[in-house]
Amino acid sequence: MALINLHNHSTYSDGTLTPAALAREAARAGIQYFSLTDHDSIGGWAELEPALKEAGINYCYGVEISTCLHENLHILGYGINPADPVLAGRLAEFRGRRIVRMRKILELLKGLGIDIAFEELPVPEGRTVGRPHVADVMRARKLVPTRSQAFKRYLAPGAPAYVLPNGPTVEEAIRAVKEAGGKAVLAHPGVVSKIMDLPAWKAAGLDGLEAFYPAHTGVATREFVSLAARHGLFVTAGADFHGPGSERDKMTGFEYSDEYFSEIKKLFL
Repeated sequence: MALINLHNHSTYSDGTLTPAALAREAARAGIQYFSLTDHDSIGGWAELEPALKEAGINYCYGVEISTCLHENLHILGYGINPADPVLAGRLAEFRGRRIVRMRKILELLKGLGIDIAFEELPVPEGRTVGRPHVADVMRARKLVPTRSQAFKRYLAPGAPAYVLPNGPTVEEAIRAVKEAGGKAVLAHPGVVSKIMDLPAWKAAGLDGLEAFYPAHTGVATREFVSLAARHGLFVTAGADFHGPGSERDKMTGFEYSDEYFSEIKKLFL
């Protein structure tokens, strides 16, 4: 049985495995159709691509762009050109916005008696910084036991150190993907179903919907498949794997079927 998983993160964003280790994990899990979708970064592909080739795993280039509309409103880009200089520039800008946000979060934490310098965040220059990195420092200091507890107590919406996302609009994220030769897909629609505006986003260039996702029930998956068809969108599948210690550490896949995935398969190398 061929398995497909097109939503994964490495140490180039908030994953805990290097791209090469990610490829090995995918191979162990029997994934045959794979993509790396780091937040606002395509830097991990240079390391990942040869590892995927060595493992004999089919893949398509990917990225995940976080928008300002909602904490979990993300646009996945597949089949992008990782050498596109315009895309690289836009992603660098989006990562820069994240730095501004993280510094605001650290200021709020300082006011709560938790003094973390930006330089302490475990993120090499040029990679994507996010709230999970703040959570990891807090966990290392034994202020919280897990990333999820750090979010619940301090970093999630409504918590005392929460700062609104400052990424691009949904339309800007879609445009960044399309102008780099890719297909734009709405990530994990189940968590943003109440604010979805598929007609508007389809008009802006949206191509697909991540209907197959671990948090979706069977009923929800079928509903998203039907919704995608009604709006002329294809469907994709992803585990949103972040690696050991992330609490999203199950490298799983969905059974590949041409019925569902023939469109995304066209982008595979």
